[in-house]
Amino acid sequence: MAGVQIDGVNNKIDFDDDQDTSISANTDDTLVIEAGGNTLATFTATTLTINDGTTITTADNTDTLTLVSTDTDAAAGPNLHLYRNQGTDEGDDDVLGQIKFSGRNDNAQDVLFYRQDVQSSDVSDGAEDGQVRHLIMINGSETEFLRMNPTGFIFNEGSADLDFRVESNGNANMLFVEGETDRVGIGTNDPDMILDITGTVTAGAGSDEKLQQWNIDSDNVKAEIEYIDASANRGYAIGTSTQHDFSIRTDDTIRLKVHYGGDISIGRTTVDTTNAGISLEAAGTAALVRSSGPCLIANRLTDDGEIIRIVQAGTTEGTISTSGSTVSYNAFTGSHWSRLADNSKPTILRGTIMESLDSMINWYQAVNSNGTVKKEIALPDGKSVGDAVTFTHNGTEYTGVYAKENDVKHVHSKISTTADSTRVYGVFHCWGHDNIDDVNDMEIAQVGTYIIRIHKDVTVAAGDLLVSNGDGTAKKQDDDIIRSKTVAKVNSNIKVETYSDGSYTVPCTLHC
Repeated sequence: MAGVQIDGVNNKIDFDDDQDTSISANTDDTLVIEAGGNTLATFTATTLTINDGTTITTADNTDTLTLVSTDTDAAAGPNLHLYRNQGTDEGDDDVLGQIKFSGRNDNAQDVLFYRQDVQSSDVSDGAEDGQVRHLIMINGSETEFLRMNPTGFIFNEGSADLDFRVESNGNANMLFVEGETDRVGIGTNDPDMILDITGTVTAGAGSDEKLQQWNIDSDNVKAEIEYIDASANRGYAIGTSTQHDFSIRTDDTIRLKVHYGGDISIGRTTVDTTNAGISLEAAGTAALVRSSGPCLIANRLTDDGEIIRIVQAGTTEGTISTSGSTVSYNAFTGSHWSRLADNSKPTILRGTIMESLDSMINWYQAVNSNGTVKKEIALPDGKSVGDAVTFTHNGTEYTGVYAKENDVKHVHSKISTTADSTRVYGVFHCWGHDNIDDVNDMEIAQVGTYIIRIHKDVTVAAGDLLVSNGDGTAKKQDDDIIRSKTVAKVNSNIKVETYSDGSYTVPCTLHC
């Protein structure tokens, strides 16, 4: 062997006789290392290129490449370790590769790559086939930061006090897991409950609502969902209190509340303790809606008694009860609708006798385009059935037409002006309470027990039959036979009310 040969022409040093193992510098600022005719590496002033297919092997067969910093101020500089364990200790062969970043203060971070084909069942570190693990040093202790395997992606497998944050294009805290408190935030990095969703979520097509906040707190068994509309002027919330009540609110006003004891209140915060169960107090009407079959079933299971109790201001006014197969409407007064012919609303004394007229009452509605929403209204002057209308019902605006209700039995009436009239329609009870503008309906009592207005100069006794006096009051019938003109039978001569004109009312049974 000729030994080392220097080729000055080609700026090359050859290390064997066939001159295929060498170091050369044929290009300015470039050094090339070649062995067996193959280029292993190329050095420039700024780069080191390891050629494709080149293998780096350490002399002690640890398969580790170590880049060591020359910084003498730290125990260990920034290092990169690439190795494949081939030791004899249990579990060594599970590691396919490792990248280790070693910095100051022993802040080492490891990424471990596990092979897919062989996995010992008793490996102490819990490694799995095809797994990638990222370990970091926290306060001098190695903690598994990240794990990826064929079945899942795990963050903070070591259960350390680590936060997890996902940033979206417009939100730095789109998803935030707070390691210290075991809470999750969406839109916040400071969740105050187990799940806290905060911020504005852009409304979808056709919607004007946005999700504002959703909190769940297991410590107090408390949950809260809060919405805000597109104009940011109305909030909605659903939640449970620390007493385990459940409530639905609008604008901070409780609309429905399920109480811890099982009672339900609607439109109020407390339950009527006298009549507990479901307690309703709301501006609207309670409606039971069903396409077919009964809308309400009241079933008393064990014995006879009350089925429905009607209470006003805490006082029982009437009941519906059963006894055997008989249903009783207790304190019963049957009434029906009527209206004066000119739709006026004068003062009419309760118990005044009314006569029917030969004209039907017309009621009108605004009906949306498919007939599913109807609202009682007064037909405006100049409008006719079928004309277009825009109306608001339960806060929603609809377009539709004016329609006439299909009523076949209610007629106009007037205060009785005919003595012994056979057209008595009943006695005045009250004006309607439906609050429809420009519609002055009244309730006329016709059958059952009620009061009737007696002329000031007439004295009655229990059992007397009554007829119209021709001025809205009653007088005694001249015989004791129930006739077409008979209005009522006196039940008691006790005066219930006495009016300024001297007329008075007594309890009676109506026979209109």
